[in-house]
Amino acid sequence: MALTLKLSKSKAYNPSNKEQGFRTTVKSNGKADMDTIVESASKNTTMHKAELRMAFDLALDAIREALTNGKTVELKGIGNIGFTCSGAWTKTADEQSAVEHKIGVAFYPSQEVHAAVATAKTSWTKDGEGDEPSADTDNPSQGGGSSSGGSTTKPGLDG
Repeated sequence: MALTLKLSKSKAYNPSNKEQGFRTTVKSNGKADMDTIVESASKNTTMHKAELRMAFDLALDAIREALTNGKTVELKGIGNIGFTCSGAWTKTADEQSAVEHKIGVAFYPSQEVHAAVATAKTSWTKDGEGDEPSADTDNPSQGGGSSSGGSTTKPGLDG
């Protein structure tokens, strides 16, 4: 089944000249929260939903711990969560230590996820239709989307 994404025309300011205009955003096709994912996954196992939920929570705790210890996390079939670093270009390696760098967290989709997005069909929404991508509800100060800090997505880094 091909992925279909809904596009919306949203008011936005041009960062270079502060002129108001529009940009295109992708509306969510809904939200798959933990309960929805556990419900779906439980159809493919003999585990009780409560056991599956506990295992899922434990896996998420381990992922969070790995990331906070600076490890890249590979989610087989989904992609990798890793780190980015942005800063000014310099002529020599020694000059890099004087450059201000911004560290971020990024999602690098698997080839399968990247292919689904790359071949997705799109259609325009009507005003008020679809869901806006939501911020991280556990930590609103970190923002939402695919990354926190440096905004990066790169295809095919996970096999």
